[in-house]
Amino acid sequence: MTHEVRRIVPHAAEGVADADTVTWARAMLAAFLRPRVPPGDLARAAADYVGQRLRGVYETGDPAPVATLRSWDTRMSVPGGEVAVDAVTSIGVRSTHRRRGLLRAVLVDDLADAARAGTPVAALTSTQGALYERFGFGLASWNRALRLDTRTATFRAPEATGRLRTLDVATLPSAAGPVQDRARRRHPGSMDRTGMSWTALMTGENTFSGMTADPHRHAVLWSDATGRPDGYVVYRVAQDWAGGAGEIAVLDLQATTPESYRELWRHLVSLDLVGAVIWNDASTDEPLPWLLTDPRAAAAGAGREMLWLRILDVPAAFGARRYPVTEQLVLAVADPAGHAAGTWLLDTTDPVEPRVVTTTAEPDVALDAATLGSLYLGGADPRVLARAGRLEERTPGAAGRLARLLAAPSVPWNGIRF
Repeated sequence: MTHEVRRIVPHAAEGVADADTVTWARAMLAAFLRPRVPPGDLARAAADYVGQRLRGVYETGDPAPVATLRSWDTRMSVPGGEVAVDAVTSIGVRSTHRRRGLLRAVLVDDLADAARAGTPVAALTSTQGALYERFGFGLASWNRALRLDTRTATFRAPEATGRLRTLDVATLPSAAGPVQDRARRRHPGSMDRTGMSWTALMTGENTFSGMTADPHRHAVLWSDATGRPDGYVVYRVAQDWAGGAGEIAVLDLQATTPESYRELWRHLVSLDLVGAVIWNDASTDEPLPWLLTDPRAAAAGAGREMLWLRILDVPAAFGARRYPVTEQLVLAVADPAGHAAGTWLLDTTDPVEPRVVTTTAEPDVALDAATLGSLYLGGADPRVLARAGRLEERTPGAAGRLARLLAAPSVPWNGIRF
């Protein structure tokens, strides 16, 4: 059977997507074992794909793709700056067509297209992220679950002067958008939110939910004493209080100041009929326990994989971030796809404009493209990777020098699954 990768440009008229986009969306949902969505609802949901890139593998005579991929351009925070990213998602294969290389076909096509466009980095989140190491993606950030017992949580600091106000679907993007843009720069790996993700965050409506609204969602904005918005939280009622103490699930919490962070959590603790607050995508360094008189009221789970990165342009990617020390290191990168392959001099003599160029010098460190992606944000320690055999230290002490060079000012974190 002949297979062909096709690129689809989504269109919409009066909030309804075109037929090709709807057919693609139906095939994607089937690959993810989602329930069938009524045609009208699916056409409305798929209209959100306008401005994004859809790819499908098609068989001769079949109007529906047997494999799918969706991507779009966004921005990601890195130490000292930000970088353009090809955000990749919706990678699915029809259950009758697995193990035929179709995932490879759409992903390789997307990465090649992003590289030609000059996009330095590709990113994805996945429950099966290890599948993507063979394509050069490396695990670069981790999240963890956080559970707060509201009945035992008491804050050390008194309540701050400021204002809380509720937000709805109409006001969330304009009020919370500038806060999220400031807050995400505090964590390498944090992604910019797109327009459609704001609506999905507040309503729960997306293609995966069949555009079924979640009426249990709420949003609150915190502004300081001067009226400046400094933080917000979006949460839902996860367990009704009728069975005892209710549970609140945090969907997104962004704070630009210690004060706004504390007061948002104080608000969640103060909600009537709530016994616990759960956040499944908290960062691994949440300061919440340190705000409490009894830190045990906040229980943290084990770290879980979140963001996988693929370096497509080494000079552009590593030139976009900044470094805490002056150093010169040579990295030999193996990449069968060719995007990151080469021997690279990383020179941070100029702290404002780091230099990343090819060189014929002997390498200090040898590694593959996936390991390079893991190191990029500073969340993985080169010394640990060397002990695991993921990185070869050609010059004694080079892994330690690389660890100091790539150290980030804060823990990498991305709270947006895509």
